[in-house]
Amino acid sequence: MATAKWGTPGTRSSNIASTTLNSLANGSESTAVTYDNSTNKDLYGLVTLKLGSITPSTGGSVGLRVTLNDGTDTADRIGGELYSEPLVSGASAKVAIFKINLSPFSMRLSVVNNSGATFASSGNELYVRPYNEEVN
Repeated sequence: MATAKWGTPGTRSSNIASTTLNSLANGSESTAVTYDNSTNKDLYGLVTLKLGSITPSTGGSVGLRVTLNDGTDTADRIGGELYSEPLVSGASAKVAIFKINLSPFSMRLSVVNNSGATFASSGNELYVRPYNEEVN
C-alpha cells in the first residue's frame, strides 16, 4: 500500500513585494505582484507577510488575494481567493503566514490592509515557500 507524506519543502523565494507594501493605507489593497509556478508546478505554498513596525487596531487583520491565471488570461483582481489573518495588537513588526493552494501557472498576489493603521514606510516583505506531497 502506498503512503502519502509531505515532500521536502522548496526554497523560500526572495522578497517578491519589493516596495509595493510600503505605506499601504488602511482599507487599501496593494498592487499585485507575480509568483510564477508554471515551471515547478508545486501544489501548495506558505506565503509569509512580514510587516515593519505598526500598531494595528484591536481586531485588525491583513488579507492575501490570489488572482489566478489560466496560462493566457488573468482574472480580474476583484475575483480570486482571499485569505485573512488576524494581527496582534501593540507596536512591533508583524508576521502573518497564509497557507494557499498553488496553480500550475503564474499567479498574482496582493495584500489587503485591514489593520487599522498604515503600513510602515519600509521593512515590508512577501515570500512564497512551495511544498508538495509525495507518495511512497
